Amino acid sequence: MQVAGVCGWRGLDCIRGELLHVSTAGEPLPNMAKASGSIAFLCLCMLLLPAIVLSLLQTISLRTSVLLKDQTPAAVQEFLASPGNWPKIVSTSVSVQSEADVDKPLPVGQTVDEIFGLPPILPLSVRWTCKKSVTPSSNDEGNVKRFRSWGRPTPTPSPSSEAGRLEFSSENGLDNVAEHCQMIFDVQPRREETNNDKPNTQLTLDMKYEPKSPLAILAVPILAVDNAIALKFLLPAALRAQPDLDKFRRLMRTLYLGAGVAHLADCLAGGSQLLTLAGSPSTFYQLPMAGQLVALLWCGMGPISFALKDGKGYADMGLIGYGLVEVVGAGLIVLNFGSGVAGANAFINAMLVQGVVAGAWLYSANER
Repeated sequence: MQVAGVCGWRGLDCIRGELLHVSTAGEPLPNMAKASGSIAFLCLCMLLLPAIVLSLLQTISLRTSVLLKDQTPAAVQEFLASPGNWPKIVSTSVSVQSEADVDKPLPVGQTVDEIFGLPPILPLSVRWTCKKSVTPSSNDEGNVKRFRSWGRPTPTPSPSSEAGRLEFSSENGLDNVAEHCQMIFDVQPRREETNNDKPNTQLTLDMKYEPKSPLAILAVPILAVDNAIALKFLLPAALRAQPDLDKFRRLMRTLYLGAGVAHLADCLAGGSQLLTLAGSPSTFYQLPMAGQLVALLWCGMGPISFALKDGKGYADMGLIGYGLVEVVGAGLIVLNFGSGVAGANAFINAMLVQGVVAGAWLYSANER
């Protein structure tokens, strides 16, 4: 508080100097406006300082809930208890490292390092320890039937012993930013009459930490959005088993990789035959700089789509990106060179090919 007081008095001295520095030529308004701005900034700082100090002394708690339809509590708990699945649903999580098998539920007492940020430029790491792992029981059907026989159907079985619970903690947290971090997952079974008695799961995440710097406080809205995206969108998508769609993604990524390499070889050393078929009136080296960059992007999207593997929708983004570049590139050739029937046919063919790819994706996604 003494530091704040010194800063405040120095700020007032500066403001007083601005007020006294008034030109005799009749131009006081600029100095008055500058002084008014300084006063407003100082008042804002003095108002925010107590809130920041109080926040640093308190534990921050964030809660996110979601109803996962057609998912059993046991399946949800097993997925969340396996650290290898975290990067699939958390947009800021890059990878996990542990002596234990990260693709299996982490035993109580074992640790795992979660890497996030922008490694290797900005590598951030938190070491989590599994403190509790209570597997949800699956004997709730008898309770539901009993409630029906009494004429009082209920959407949620009442015995709390059937709920699952996962607790991960990190005492050290993130260096100089936060400590005493916790992730607590409550996994509750929930059945509804309107859902043909299919198993549903009510999942609640409580994230807690003690901030050590204002950065941890400013990150609250970011963490809230990140948690909501993870539980409400990416987790349901990851829990849906789609082996046919995964096979299709791997096939298209491999084909696009081969196409990208072939396009690059054709542009640089093959006489630009593929560019000509796409409607280009000239070879790669005869194109303007902008045209060459578009052609190189066209070639590069194959390896890029191959590198974007499954997880958090990256594989689909790679396929979509390749399709957009191919269609837009064909359209740019028609617009800039007016390649007539050949160019128009190339554009139409690109649209048709990507339409077939999209149809195959939808078929694979809905195949059971």
